[in-house]
Amino acid sequence: MYLGQKITCVIPARLSSSRFPRKPLALINDRAMVLRVADIGRKSKYIDNVIVATEDNEIVDLCKKEGYESRLTGKHYTCTHRVAEVSQNVESDFILNLQGDEPLIQSDWIDDIIRFGVTYRCDMVQAIRDLDESEIKDQDVVKCVINNGVVTHCMRDIEVVNENIKSIIGLYLYKRSVINDFPNLDMTFINQWQGLDTQGFIGKYNVMPYNLNCAKFRAIDRPEHIDEVEKLL
Repeated sequence: MYLGQKITCVIPARLSSSRFPRKPLALINDRAMVLRVADIGRKSKYIDNVIVATEDNEIVDLCKKEGYESRLTGKHYTCTHRVAEVSQNVESDFILNLQGDEPLIQSDWIDDIIRFGVTYRCDMVQAIRDLDESEIKDQDVVKCVINNGVVTHCMRDIEVVNENIKSIIGLYLYKRSVINDFPNLDMTFINQWQGLDTQGFIGKYNVMPYNLNCAKFRAIDRPEHIDEVEKLL
């Protein structure tokens, strides 16, 4: 809880990833990825509850064994729809979407975003970092454009790097009313297919960027990313 506001962390996870099947169960330094990420959420000073949202009973069973709450959801094309389904059935003021494939996220970053988002009552806060030139053509890295202090566009393909283009980190804070509205928002097929969930909020809600100023970072999108992440831990 922060400033009297209850905050629930929801971690979306599914076994049927096309680029990396059974990804949440992949071992990162001998601990399943989904559990490692849940550990990060639990270390936050302000998170009241950590919930793993999944369509897979195998993940539910693992979470129960390790003492984590999980919710079995329907099948969804985007992870944000999965988070929204859980959000509609919890009592909370804010929802933190902590992506289950980003074990390099730190609990201090979570606390920073919560302080910022709750203090200013933001509709949504999107974690970002500076984009490296080596990532321009990397389709696994989602980028966003910042104009006048808000996120105005998300994409995977860019031609050049400038100070207004940043990389997205899978850490999002929403007012509960905002994430609950996500299933009603206009998501084009291309945005859903490319995993550009944030784009759905843009236009109706203010998406505030929060630059974590972190060094080298890697989400795990493919099996070959595990070695890189383990070296950075």
